[in-house]
This record gives sequence, C-alpha cells and structure tokens, in this order.
Amino acid sequence: MPALSDRQRVEVAIPAYLLLALTSAPGVIVPAGPEMTGKAEVAIAAMKNDLTQACVEPFNDLVGKKQHALLRRVERIGKGVIAGWGDRPALSVMLTLWYFVKDLTDREVLILWEGSAMARAANTLLPMFAHGFEEQKWDASAKRQAGRLLAQFQAEGLYSGGPLLG
Repeated sequence: MPALSDRQRVEVAIPAYLLLALTSAPGVIVPAGPEMTGKAEVAIAAMKNDLTQACVEPFNDLVGKKQHALLRRVERIGKGVIAGWGDRPALSVMLTLWYFVKDLTDREVLILWEGSAMARAANTLLPMFAHGFEEQKWDASAKRQAGRLLAQFQAEGLYSGGPLLG
C-alpha cells in the first residue's frame, strides 16, 4: 500500500468498519436454508476476517500512539454513524453502505484492488443482499441515505480528496 496521509488511512478503514459492524450483528446475515448453514458459516467467517483485515490494514505500518489514535478515530466516527442507524432494517443499512462504497469506487475516490481484503469482502457481500436491489422502494431510499452519509463524512473533512487505495 502506498504512503497515505492520516486522513486517507481513516477513509480507507471506515467502509470496512461499518460493514463489519453491520454484518457482525446477530441475525443480519442468515443462510438461505438449513442445508446451507455450514457453508454459510464458513463464508461469513471468511468475510468478517477480510473486513477485520481491511479495517486495520491502513495502519499496519504505524506503531504506538499514532496507530492507536487513528484506530480510535475510525471507531469514534464509525460509532457515530452506527448510532444513526436506529431502527432501520439491516437490509436498508446494507444497501446504503453498498451505494456509499459504490459511489466512492465509481468516482475512484476509493480503489479496491483485486484480491485485497476489502475487495474479497465486497465480492462475498454482494450476492448476500442482491435481492434488496430489486426492491424499488428500498433501493431508492438507500441511494438517498448513501448521499446523506457521504455528506456527513464530508462535513468531517473526509472523502473530499484524491484517490485512496484499499
């Protein structure tokens, strides 16, 4: 990973942090049927491992106070976003996060390299909630919510700079 500023490191870690928080909540991701439980558990564990890795990867070359301070910043910002989820259905939040990340990648603000932990996690997540894209009401709402999420981050000085690598 190339040298990143502190702000960029935080920006790379936040999407993985939010996706990990959501997918770690009980009952958010469930197997399609009882016969798929074993396979689903393995896939979900691997995805969570990838998301965990993607959360800390931007800080691996730092040590001590600097690393801890930036990780605390990601956690503070992430918890602030999570607190705003309220009683929204998990699929609605998942679609919002998907559109948020998609916007960043489409505009090349965030670049997910093939084979990276975040890219692997995204590839695992997409089929898990693809049916949500078919729900017109949820889809349109998620796009609006993703725009609000981006505005919230930009108010904190995030996601307004050049490309990030994750």
